[in-house]
Amino acid sequence: MKRVYEVVDNVIDKILSAMGFVSVALMVLLSLFISTQVFCRYFLGMHIPGLFDLSIYSLIIFTFLSAAYTLREGQHICVDLLSNHLSDAAKVGFKISSYTAALFFVVILGWVSWQWAYSSFLSGAMTISETPIPKGILISTISIGSFLLFLQIIRLIVSLSIQSSHLFNFNTFSKDKWNNPFVFIVIFIIGFILGLIIIVYVNEVAGICFIALMVLLCGMPVFLALGFVGSIGMYVLIGESTLKQLPFLAYKSVESFPLTCLPLFIIAGIILEKGKIIDDVFLLFRYFAGNFISAPLISTILVGGFFCAISGSSVATTSLIAAVSLPILISNGYKKSISSGVVAGSTIGTVIPPSIGYVLYGVITEESIGQLFMAGIIPAAMIFGFYCLYIIIRARLNVNSLFEKGQAQQQTDRPKVDKKDKLAVLTRALCGLFAPVFVLGGIYMGIFTPTEAAATMVIYAIVITILIMKSVTWGQLFEIILTGTKVSSMILIIIVGARIFGALTSQLGIAADLVTFIKESQISPVKTLLVISFMLVVLGMFLDAASIMVITLPVFYPVIMAAGFNSVWFGVFFIIVLEIGLLTPPVGLNLFIIKGLSNFNMGTIVKGTSPFILIMVFSLFILILFPQLAIWLPSLMIQ
Repeated sequence: MKRVYEVVDNVIDKILSAMGFVSVALMVLLSLFISTQVFCRYFLGMHIPGLFDLSIYSLIIFTFLSAAYTLREGQHICVDLLSNHLSDAAKVGFKISSYTAALFFVVILGWVSWQWAYSSFLSGAMTISETPIPKGILISTISIGSFLLFLQIIRLIVSLSIQSSHLFNFNTFSKDKWNNPFVFIVIFIIGFILGLIIIVYVNEVAGICFIALMVLLCGMPVFLALGFVGSIGMYVLIGESTLKQLPFLAYKSVESFPLTCLPLFIIAGIILEKGKIIDDVFLLFRYFAGNFISAPLISTILVGGFFCAISGSSVATTSLIAAVSLPILISNGYKKSISSGVVAGSTIGTVIPPSIGYVLYGVITEESIGQLFMAGIIPAAMIFGFYCLYIIIRARLNVNSLFEKGQAQQQTDRPKVDKKDKLAVLTRALCGLFAPVFVLGGIYMGIFTPTEAAATMVIYAIVITILIMKSVTWGQLFEIILTGTKVSSMILIIIVGARIFGALTSQLGIAADLVTFIKESQISPVKTLLVISFMLVVLGMFLDAASIMVITLPVFYPVIMAAGFNSVWFGVFFIIVLEIGLLTPPVGLNLFIIKGLSNFNMGTIVKGTSPFILIMVFSLFILILFPQLAIWLPSLMIQ
């Protein structure tokens, strides 16, 4: 029996690995399709029919076929706030329960999507596009992806069961309850039943929130949690017929050309990161900053801002900048607190365009992604300007507050760098510095759309790192793109789950009720904004920015529009608030990244990060008082 299990497990593993190769191929094709369209339009004056449609098809297929592979690689986001404080038995029990519950959603999605695909093949339904293909082909990828997810979840459940030899040992149940995973399985079941009772007999919204919070805290990946709660809620409140909507909602959630730029920006950023662009840029800023007392701190802020612009992810930027900068700052005698604060403050990735935060906001709200990119430039520059000003003023008032005792003199003793070395570093760093300027400038001038800019940035990154700087080999490029596909898959499949969960919230009328409540209670627009901001900061302590956006925007966006705020302005405001949540104790995600990489005391990290959080809050108030800071540049764009 054990031999049979090992053979089956090995076969499944190879299938999922093959999906990794397929995912890379789809991302390469996606980049080539869009880049070719740009090249043909601007250099050959022609349009190749079908490339637009092929890009969307590639994104749909990639989203569903890559989900199981990404789950195997452990890349899907889970809320570990509770699990970090539980015993091993509790973790195993809750994970087995949550994954078993998730099978309900996966099986229903796979079965219903297969029925839809089968009927589409029989009827001969075709996609409505320049390049029509049988619609059943695209729909069947949902079925195949669901089947692969089913296999991987079963593998995880079996693996977790094997970890605990006393999993269903009833003989030891009464002797050592809290070291028996079965106890926590029972707790999960009781909690789920209680949630259903609340939905049916007490309050629908309260019951849904209870179940959602429970499955998230028990370790169910965010995308499965959203899909599971959405499907359970629709089934209980409306009936079995609503389950037939699941594959349609999943399909429509990623049938979007603007969304194709999300994985491309991610891949371009990773290529530039692995190509050591960040090292040259750090040296450039450090050399040209000179030997004044706070130069390394200012350099870290500027490098963090630069890398945010090419990665678009605060989590990724925090990991990289912390690994590169913290050892340098500590070796130069700076306090652990200020070093941690500078790294945390400078890595607010989604605030600086181009970033995946603006892409997600634009896709969810159907706002112009290009205008959102432009809107973020001045507020981001303002925040980073305040950062630098804070460091300079603090150094001027009390230089010893930046350094460990007796280390302040060390900075003025650094050897000078000659002009030849500076010029060499400048030459290497210019290629990286040009990337965000190239993208944003092209969008601002109307040369290309954000999606075209993302595809062009991928090609640009490959040319710079492989052909010019030779810091990346063709062999390494595959691994780099594979890394990008995992991150992209994680975000895209969360969008799928959020669309299903959003259908439930729409059915419950939560957004409409909030709008009505605000109008009837006559709450001022600013108070509405502050309440929403508080809720986002709290959520930011537990979830990443992408998850929060896809969950909350369908609810909060109509409320904000009813309050009379500008959509583009709110996009910038929304993203800054999310970044504050990622830095807010006690459980800000970026704080834990810094702690994991530095092993500093959490109190030290929080102490150093607090001034930068206050600067961001202050910037939000300025943005409220002067909304033109975000609106002015988009109004000047060439359409």
